[in-house]
Amino acid sequence: MKDAGAPKARGQAMRNLLATLSLLASSVAAADTTGALSSQLLISDLESFIHQRGGDASQLTPRSAVDLMVDWYRFAAKPASSEDVLVFRYGGWSEGCATGFKFSVLRRVAAREAAGAGTAHFAGVTLMFEPSSRSDLAAYSTTSGDWQSIEAFVGAIEGSPAFKGLDAVTPMSAMIEGGGLR
Repeated sequence: MKDAGAPKARGQAMRNLLATLSLLASSVAAADTTGALSSQLLISDLESFIHQRGGDASQLTPRSAVDLMVDWYRFAAKPASSEDVLVFRYGGWSEGCATGFKFSVLRRVAAREAAGAGTAHFAGVTLMFEPSSRSDLAAYSTTSGDWQSIEAFVGAIEGSPAFKGLDAVTPMSAMIEGGGLR
């Protein structure tokens, strides 16, 4: 007996594949003729990727944020002459009377210029959580370049105390950001 849901699943898989191919084409077309790269261009590419997948950044969880960023990293066009890594960070945050616990997965692209210097550009997802139950977690940061493979990097994220403690928790907010400074 045939599975009645199989054609629907294949159709969704085909739509996802076409969206990914469309994103690759738009990423290549988005670069201007000088090859200039900016955090804003990366943010725009990420927002397009989310939109083409039918996603909503405000609905992200730690699991879906990691999956989204790894897929974007794997499938989006890689800028030429640059270092391209994923960055995972978490820790407490305070600005005046506002506090929170940030869980971030960012893409850092460091463009290499003719003089050998580089400028790093960031784009990614940050989830903000209520901070009081996370006060025992020290700030942490690692990049995909620190690990043997992207799978090992994802394993490090999934094994982190922040991921384990927050995966079933609804964030206070979710945002797409281009900030590299913490």
